[in-house]
Parts: sequence; structure tokens; C-alpha cells
Amino acid sequence: MTALPPGAVTRIFSSLEYVQLEAQKIIETLEKDEEENGNQFLGVNYRFEFGGGTGILRMIPGCPHEYTTMGLLQKVTLQLINMGLSEQYRWGGKTRYESPLRQKEGDQVFSPSARWPSSTSLPWPTMVIETGVSDSLPRLRQDAKWWFGASDGEVCIVIILSIKKTAVHFEQWQLAPPNAPRPLTRAYIDGLRQNPSNVPPLLQQPSNMQQPYSCAEVDLTKTSVAGAPVTIPYCALFDVPVRPPDMQDVVLNVQDFRFITGVNFS
Repeated sequence: MTALPPGAVTRIFSSLEYVQLEAQKIIETLEKDEEENGNQFLGVNYRFEFGGGTGILRMIPGCPHEYTTMGLLQKVTLQLINMGLSEQYRWGGKTRYESPLRQKEGDQVFSPSARWPSSTSLPWPTMVIETGVSDSLPRLRQDAKWWFGASDGEVCIVIILSIKKTAVHFEQWQLAPPNAPRPLTRAYIDGLRQNPSNVPPLLQQPSNMQQPYSCAEVDLTKTSVAGAPVTIPYCALFDVPVRPPDMQDVVLNVQDFRFITGVNFS
């Protein structure tokens, strides 16, 4: 239970059964009818996740969180539609994925048609979006690493959006190539960041061999955008080794970022 934001409330239980019972009580309280209980949490979004013997109940801050996440989704979708792609992928919302020790939901997940779920399987998405308040940035980075590790590298990209009243911070995470130096050096990461065709490895990597890193960062305020443009590789989104000649990477420029974060500064 590392990298929790300041002010996080913790409770210790002697068995997982008690954690489950307490979680159910909390959820039932949150969902009680307002007329019956005057519940101040009615309408507040939340997520409950298990990590081994630890349960984490997260309150979702609401308007800025949802609108910023959906703004990013809109800009990615628009570029894909302009390429003639409308039914070759799906956004999976807060679908829950599992590893042996943890259950996890992103704020949005992207899956090409080859990875759509069925009645018997839930393949990993290729891209995950995680959004949170600024105090939770260390936790968001831990979450990014979990997606890579739990999926053995099948998740190719994790985008982090960290929001506060006066600024928004964007990070795009992916795995370093298997032949990268260990540990990664700042010079090596800078070289990857400057490569316009920096596609993450499209192969499975066990978690103990992975080296996640932030390949792009953008800082936004009401009057400035630093770090744009950012490229989301087509090959990573659609899990294909070669980009078709009539397709392009998704590129988010300054104007795109202003739209994505606009409600935070209005």
C-alpha cells in the first residue's frame, strides 16, 4: 500500500474476510438513497480495488477528472475516425482486470478488435488512461507499472493525467526495449524520447525483466503548454508490427491539449 496520497485513511483488519465485509458496508452506505439517509456521498464516483490483502477505496473527484479523461478520448478517437477507423477498436471504460494478487480498473482502456473480450476471456487492452489529483501522482505511476507487470507487457501504453486547480500534468509511460541498458540511464531515456518512431516493444516481457519509463511529459496551465506534441504510435494501439502506409500515428499537439484540459481552467 505504497504511494498513497496525503490524508489517505487506513484501517487494519486481521483477515481478508473482514476487509470484504467492511468494503461491502462502505459501498452500501455510499449507495443508500438520499431521501432515506441524507448521504453526502450520493453521486460521488468511487472504485474499490483489492491488492493482495489490502483493499483501496478511491473517491473520483468528479467533473475535472471525467471531462479531462473524456477530452483525451475524444481527441484520440477523432484522429482515428479521420483515418477511416471507426469499428476496429473499442473503449472499455472502467473494465476490471485481474492479476493473481490484485484487481484493477483504469479510467479508460483501449482495445483493438483482436483484443475484444469474449464470454470466456478478457484480453489485456493496449492502452490505459489513469487520471487523478496531483497528490496521487506517485500512486498513478505505481499503477502504470502494475499494468505492465500484470499483463507481461501486453499493455503497451499507460497515460497518466494528474490534475490540480491551476495545472494539469500528463505523462505517457511504456516499456524500454529488452536490449536497453540496466538500469536505464537519463541519456538513454532522452534518446528514446527524441526518436519520432519510439514504438514500445510489441512482445511479452515478464515483470522482472521490464523497465517502465515516462517517454513523454506535458505540463499545462491556463496560459502555457510545455512538452507538446506527443505521439501515440499506431502500432502500439493496434498491436501490429508494421503501420499500414495509409495510417498515421496519433499526434496530440498544443491545441489538442488545450481542448483536453480546457474545463480545468475555465
